[in-house]
Amino acid sequence: MSFKWVKAFDAEHSVEANIVKGMLEHAGIQCQLKGEALQGALGEIPFTETTVSVWVYDIKLPAAKKILLEYRQSKTSAAKWQCQHCRQWNPASFDLCWSCMKDKNEEAQ
Repeated sequence: MSFKWVKAFDAEHSVEANIVKGMLEHAGIQCQLKGEALQGALGEIPFTETTVSVWVYDIKLPAAKKILLEYRQSKTSAAKWQCQHCRQWNPASFDLCWSCMKDKNEEAQ
């Protein structure tokens, strides 16, 4: 019996793709990334062609989808925060504002 690779996830960027790959591998699901090498060509080729995707064997897709559903739910449930200094919105995982580098708990003066 031969297995074929199927796309399980389209990542926003290569960092996210590697995070997802690590989660799947931790669960014992072999996977590979496709399109990661094209990230450097962004601007030269359309961004739709530089998507990094995570691929798994077709037999493992149901298990991968379960893990990916949990990942998507945790990603969307994370609350963003607004910087008190520059008013920019930041992902919940950031402790410093991406724009002005102020601590998220630091009060504006």
